[in-house]
Amino acid sequence: MAYKVPYVLLSLFVVIASSQAVTDKEIDEFLDICIDAKYHKSKPGPEADIFNKKFHCTPWKGHACCSANTTFNIQEDGALSLYNMHWDQCNTVMSPKCRRYFEVDTCMYECSPYMKPWITIDPNSKKTRKERFTNVPICKTDCDEWFDACRDDLTCSNNWGNFTTWNWKTGMCKMECKTFKDYFGDPEKFCNKIFNFSWRYTEGKAGEDCMTLWPNGTTNINENVARKYARRFLTTKSSGSKVAVGYISVILLAVLAYLC
Repeated sequence: MAYKVPYVLLSLFVVIASSQAVTDKEIDEFLDICIDAKYHKSKPGPEADIFNKKFHCTPWKGHACCSANTTFNIQEDGALSLYNMHWDQCNTVMSPKCRRYFEVDTCMYECSPYMKPWITIDPNSKKTRKERFTNVPICKTDCDEWFDACRDDLTCSNNWGNFTTWNWKTGMCKMECKTFKDYFGDPEKFCNKIFNFSWRYTEGKAGEDCMTLWPNGTTNINENVARKYARRFLTTKSSGSKVAVGYISVILLAVLAYLC
């Protein structure tokens, strides 16, 4: 019985070790994926120098889920070539400042490689994607500025991500034409609902608490947010199995200690 105490201490060590945080390598592997959709690559990676020439979704040029061809289409006609979606609605032309934000949004959707924590199955889309993302935390400042840029433009849908609100055969408009301000009211409702809750209006600091739609800089600060959420997800997912292993180890070591 002289070895009971060391074995008990060893048991406690096993429990503590079993609950260690996930590794950076695990997070890297978790995030190394793009959503399963029509124009997305299977894994993110660098793109050609054409990203540097013009608009072309430049923040993602070094690590992108989109191809240069996709970004060229965004620059040429928004989402028309990609999805036959008209941004010019209600017999009006979208204002340049509003259009720019929808271009930025489309770049974020097509190109961002850091979406894994928010990827879900899309049961509604049959042709363009098998997966989507939901409730991605977009910074309040981005949402406020986007809404302000578009508030007086006209639209005929209160949820652009809900395809039942569109009439694809007659130029898309199916609902009444109103301003974005009349349909959505404020930046929070606009950001959350414009694409069927793909985004979530979030207060905080960009790169820490929330993502920015245009992470322009030497590094993509959105990666920091994705890594935080990935660590949380993987820790929650693995905690159950790790605790179970720890308890089994305790039992086995306790038995061994008793026998000794």
